[in-house]
Amino acid sequence: MSANPAQHPKQRLYGERIIAADETVEGIGRIVTGIVLAPSAPVYWWIAFAGACGLIVVFAVSLVHLWAGNAATPVVSALAIASYDWWVGIAHGSLLVSAVLLLAGVEWRCAVIRIAETVALLGAIVAGFYALLPLGRPGWLDPALPWRGAVGLLPPFGSPAAWDATGLACCIVVCAGLWYVGLLPDLATLRDGAVEAAQARAEADGAGRPPSLLRARVFSLLAVGWRGSAVQWQRWIEAYRAIALLGALLVIVLQAGASVELAGSAPPGRHDTLLPVTLLVGAVLSGVGITGALIVVIRAVYGLGGLITRRHLDVLSRMILVLGLASLYCHVAETLSTLLHGDAVARGIVARGVDGDLAWIFWSIVVCGLLPVQVFWLPRARRSGLLIALVGALVAIGTYADHVMLLVVSLQSEAVPLPADANVPGIGDVVTFAGSIGLFLALLLLVLRSLPIVSIAQTRQLAIVHNAPEATAAVAAGPDDTDVPIRRIGAAFASEKSLAAAVAALLGRDRGFRLDACGPVPMPSVFAALRPVEHPIRRTALVSSLAGGFGFLALCLAGALWLSPLGTGARLQASWPFFVLPSVAVALATGTLAILVTLLVRSRLPQRSMAIEGPGFPRSARNRFRLTAEIRDGTDDAERIARRLAGLPADAGRPSAMRRVPR
Repeated sequence: MSANPAQHPKQRLYGERIIAADETVEGIGRIVTGIVLAPSAPVYWWIAFAGACGLIVVFAVSLVHLWAGNAATPVVSALAIASYDWWVGIAHGSLLVSAVLLLAGVEWRCAVIRIAETVALLGAIVAGFYALLPLGRPGWLDPALPWRGAVGLLPPFGSPAAWDATGLACCIVVCAGLWYVGLLPDLATLRDGAVEAAQARAEADGAGRPPSLLRARVFSLLAVGWRGSAVQWQRWIEAYRAIALLGALLVIVLQAGASVELAGSAPPGRHDTLLPVTLLVGAVLSGVGITGALIVVIRAVYGLGGLITRRHLDVLSRMILVLGLASLYCHVAETLSTLLHGDAVARGIVARGVDGDLAWIFWSIVVCGLLPVQVFWLPRARRSGLLIALVGALVAIGTYADHVMLLVVSLQSEAVPLPADANVPGIGDVVTFAGSIGLFLALLLLVLRSLPIVSIAQTRQLAIVHNAPEATAAVAAGPDDTDVPIRRIGAAFASEKSLAAAVAALLGRDRGFRLDACGPVPMPSVFAALRPVEHPIRRTALVSSLAGGFGFLALCLAGALWLSPLGTGARLQASWPFFVLPSVAVALATGTLAILVTLLVRSRLPQRSMAIEGPGFPRSARNRFRLTAEIRDGTDDAERIARRLAGLPADAGRPSAMRRVPR
């Protein structure tokens, strides 16, 4: 049987649709916003949220016990540091996956990118929660703020602890910026949906009861007046991609910094030249594993099979397989390098891991992190949601065991002068880790209840490309108000092509009006027809990043000269190489903040949108491509505009509905 000629080439290649054939622009908005705007959460949501809160309560009790001084130890628990690094790795891996998919422009990213961004942000927040804990120390905030020493000393700037604090803060800023920029158009969709839902409930209650618009006002505040104009969409794309690039660079910088910190420490097993690659691969693998497991669960619970298709499951499983193979190569290469060229202590740790008291940690890495991914060589397994969720969870367990092997086991050797039981895991470590999982799940459930977990804007773009006839149904025309002076003319169009043709036809004439073209998805052809003044966001990002990075470097040098005028150990006074990595991280975070401000300013946000809905012109027109012509005082362009639009060819610019708004 020959392939369907109307089928997209990539669909023929994979044998699966990237989006269900019956998904439309309006239907996608209704499905995704319906999850958020439902009057009450389902029972299973409350059960899961109660379980997550239970873990947090158990941890809170343990923390009170720790504050009382009953569990203080002379050093920070290495298992707690391993847990912290595991959460940081999940955040970095998810951020890198989201950034790379966005920069590569892969069209199936819409079902993955929002969940990956959410996992990255929540993982960074939980890691920050770990960094703010005493973790066995009597002083509050000591691990996160090393310059507040518990013994009254002020360590020099540029210490590894300061790197961690600075890098984590920058990671949270970049993750939050990428997450919010991607969410901005969807917040406007939620705003409009909340208004409709409130009006529908008010009509159902009857007796002229006014609608409750509290939720709509909250979404309106977060959406800052986004209306989906062609200029806003273009600025949004530039800002989104620019922050994604900064995020990818930040992950590479922070992972390189982590490997440098480990290489500068005394314990064996931390000095392999392949360690930076191993850490980066492990971080991405854990991020993809957690993201894949969550995607499968969300798809099944909320019935999103039309938006998250079997094609997405196949791609996720392939990503896990490739990253699993890369991780397997790194572990085998490190083990062989240690056995062939390592010292006696390092070889002893490998031997204890294979057959000794540490064997359970080593074989947890193998059984959970390296072997399960091999099941995805089978085509049927790559389309099994249950297997993807199971393997994703196992991969996360395996990467955690890898962090324990690297950070905890290396301290249990003769080369490190610590008591034998200094870093033995205790009940406090287990409870703290369980509390961090509870915090992550609680925050994730709140996001699922409050915000769209699938990108509405990018999924709509897929529907227009793959389901064009169904996705762009016309809006019925309504009556016109022609007997009074006209302030504004609004028109709805069936496609971006028609809107671009109408804009070009109107801009080619002398006019006393201002055009505003809006739509539910990015509109590059309409943006080109409008010919606005270009203001590249990437230039602002570059200048701001350089200013922030060099400013932070100068601040660190000044602080080092003031706090440590004699230097420390073998370090020279104000040794600038120690400040390079945190300065680069601050530069990337500064660039992210500058991009956010530039996006709002150059998109003229916040502002009020110009609504064209009214009698005969339904609110569903906001899900269509639409044009608004604002008529200036003292002109009679309204009728000329209406005649010009009505005279355009049906397939090249004629609107499907038009409405005149009187003064």
